[in-house]
Amino acid sequence: MKSDQIRMKRLPKIVAVSIFASIILSAQAAGQKTYALGIGGGAAIPVGKLSNTQVTGFNGIIALALGAPDLPIGVRFDGIYNNFSRKNVISAQGSVTNTYGFRIAGIIANVVYAFPGTSVKSYIVGGGGLYNTKLDVAGSKSENHAGLNAGAGLTFGLGPIASFIESRYHFISREPTKGGVIHFVPITFGLMF
Repeated sequence: MKSDQIRMKRLPKIVAVSIFASIILSAQAAGQKTYALGIGGGAAIPVGKLSNTQVTGFNGIIALALGAPDLPIGVRFDGIYNNFSRKNVISAQGSVTNTYGFRIAGIIANVVYAFPGTSVKSYIVGGGGLYNTKLDVAGSKSENHAGLNAGAGLTFGLGPIASFIESRYHFISREPTKGGVIHFVPITFGLMF
């Protein structure tokens, strides 16, 4: 009889601990699947008129990805930085000079659609935002312009960390008097935490 009473007294504690543990574990599992922070970098390739004066440079990205665990669609906010060196220019004395670079920074909001997959998943990404451009010459002022981007990528495991490789086409709208439209394509490798 006493053992039954002891079991009955323990039952509420066991139930309470089980409920608490399941809430904590489900919250942790949901938290792992609803957001990710990412960093990355790679090459930045000038396209169109930009390629007439600049050469391939480098890019960096910081990303915040948000999504629901059971949906293939999500949102990603990116902070980007791209830097392009000037093509070699022959001076009047016949020597080669590299006088200035061109940088593009931006804050972009994107929609991401991930295709089904197991260890490797492909995705498409597209959106728009605000781009800041500046010619690295003394006295040059930075300018803000609206722009769009679209691209594709792959996510895959790299040990315990998720990684991605992607390429995007960026289009920045500028008036013809300010140099016209800017196009560039960064190819980025990154890690998601």
